[in-house]
Amino acid sequence: MKLGIFGGTFNPIHNGHLINVEIIRSDFNLDKIILVPAKVPVHKSLAGDVPAEERYAMAVLAVAGAREYEVSRIEIDRNEPSYTITTVHELQGLYPGCELHLIIGMDSLNEICVWREPDHLLEHVSLIVMKRPGENCDPKLDLSRYEVSFAENPLIDISSTLIRERLRAGKSIRFLVPDAIIDYIQKKGLYVH
Repeated sequence: MKLGIFGGTFNPIHNGHLINVEIIRSDFNLDKIILVPAKVPVHKSLAGDVPAEERYAMAVLAVAGAREYEVSRIEIDRNEPSYTITTVHELQGLYPGCELHLIIGMDSLNEICVWREPDHLLEHVSLIVMKRPGENCDPKLDLSRYEVSFAENPLIDISSTLIRERLRAGKSIRFLVPDAIIDYIQKKGLYVH
């Protein structure tokens, strides 16, 4: 089985995330994509003070009914920092014999050299790199001996930052996120401060 791993803060998850991972799932013939919301991201701060449980719940709502998707609590339930290499090792234990494909953005590829054990990580997964608006490929790590593929995903200029800013300003986020996420955000009063 070919599994895609797509991690992030998902603060909140939005249609840009969903469109791109579905294109990658189809184009790379992945059997399933596992969304992995981060509890506390290691390499960036978490804006909006939205707990991991709320971000997890929104990710579950976003892919509800899509059998090719699963949302994992693996990082949320972990007490120590969530390093990708730790997550990959745990997923290898949960899905023995599966091919693991780590889906990251071009911005993450450019910074992968500062991740925990990047060479070890790249020996255990293949990378699928998404294009991101305004990002060019400039990795500071020699990737020539690893399996790295570049996705032909659309450049969708939707970000969680934009969504949070619009919500704080009282503006619509319709069609930027699934309707179930809008309902959840309104019900919980998220991102208004």
